[in-house]
Amino acid sequence: MPRGDARGLLLSGIDGSNPLGFLTAVGALRVLDDALSGPVRLGWRLHRGSWKPVLGGCGSDVGDICDAVLDELKKSPTTVFDIGRQNRNGKNSNKFPFSHCRFARELKDGQKKALPSRRRDADFLASFGTELYPDVKKDEFQETRFKMVRSGDSTRQGMLSYAKANLGAVDRSHIERALFDSWDYRDGGSGLRWDPIEDRDHALRWSDPSASGAANGSGVMLAANCLAVEALRCFPTFAVGKQAHTTGFHRRERQALHFVWPIWTPGASVEILRSLLALSHLHERPLDRPSLLARGIEEVYCSRRIRQNQYYSNFEPARPLP
Repeated sequence: MPRGDARGLLLSGIDGSNPLGFLTAVGALRVLDDALSGPVRLGWRLHRGSWKPVLGGCGSDVGDICDAVLDELKKSPTTVFDIGRQNRNGKNSNKFPFSHCRFARELKDGQKKALPSRRRDADFLASFGTELYPDVKKDEFQETRFKMVRSGDSTRQGMLSYAKANLGAVDRSHIERALFDSWDYRDGGSGLRWDPIEDRDHALRWSDPSASGAANGSGVMLAANCLAVEALRCFPTFAVGKQAHTTGFHRRERQALHFVWPIWTPGASVEILRSLLALSHLHERPLDRPSLLARGIEEVYCSRRIRQNQYYSNFEPARPLP
């Protein structure tokens, strides 16, 4: 089922103005770059009024691409998602964040095991947070700004547990729908609150959230969330002063925290993508458009991170920066 041309394979199901969509495209690049021998590239193209990702260097057959993504997701080790797992008094938990001392040990161990050709776990650990300047009162490290679900739910499970469960449930049909079809939100699984559509107050919902489910469209896009987790490897978290900062996040407008991401047209490898995501030019006010265009960046989107309550955060619908 070829859907590409000389310019690459168009992922028509993904909207680059959706933060989850952008992360899904980055995750697809990361996974295919791991799966295929040649370098894979990611760019964007205006298609029917929205920015769509275009993959190069991976062929144009939808079936082959979906098979490659699924195979790589299924064979990749998931031990990195268990680093916070523990058993206390016969009760299992996998809270996130957890003890900063334990996280520091995991970071050192990941650094020792990392190789230039095998950095998946090390890059994940770098994205999860920083052991520097921990929350001493809670005995926890400072976590990534992408952590937007509660640290531990009623069963003591957190973001990493949800990520692992999603990976166990995803199949080929989920992947094809997420990459190439209009998103219908009819999958089971756990959303990580990276899609603005998940910001729905109880009083404003059409149906009772406790009684609704994937069958009536109030579920998630399972493969999109799986691939977005893989994208975290491109968004390290680090200490600036005594505060944790995550790549791509910036405080704007009365110091509200925003996720800012670029849309570029030339195909970019994973290495080039890392540089694009970390560009300081993306956070200038106003944007230096000539400088961005010289780098192939056609648009910059911004989504405010809002906090519903002490447990959950969400992204607002994105807007292009002036």
